[in-house]
Amino acid sequence: MTRRTAFDIRPMTDRAALEELLRLRWSDGSIFVRGRLITPPDVEAFGAYHDNKLQGVATWRIEDGSLYLLTMNNITDRRGVGEALLVRMLGLARERKLPHLRVIISNDNVGAFRFYQKRGFRIVAVHVGVVDMMRKMKPSIPEIGSEGIRMRDEIELEIAL
Repeated sequence: MTRRTAFDIRPMTDRAALEELLRLRWSDGSIFVRGRLITPPDVEAFGAYHDNKLQGVATWRIEDGSLYLLTMNNITDRRGVGEALLVRMLGLARERKLPHLRVIISNDNVGAFRFYQKRGFRIVAVHVGVVDMMRKMKPSIPEIGSEGIRMRDEIELEIAL
């Protein structure tokens, strides 16, 4: 059994460092979610730290009374980063008295799909063709994603709190 690392999860207050990290992770510095362009200044973030070194980042925003976990990036090989960030996101949703936490993934992201479903998330919507539409506005979005799967749709998952 692999021992998981303990992480200190805290808000990322250094906006310049956060924006630089997101520019590296989001190719040209922006992502599309539900057909809407999101840029680094549009998000809040939690960092997962171990020995005061950044190990992972979760970006989020509140929209329409829902907490959306927009991206989760593990920037280390330490196990448990995603789990620790998700636990903090669930705590934030509860603190804000929000009814659920939502996440949107592309149809090719089978690892994320498995991760969220194993933790109780359920499919609440499939946004058919939205990735194809976004690719017209942002040609850098690849046609083929993880495991050779054509990227076309977004899958919206939710966990009730």
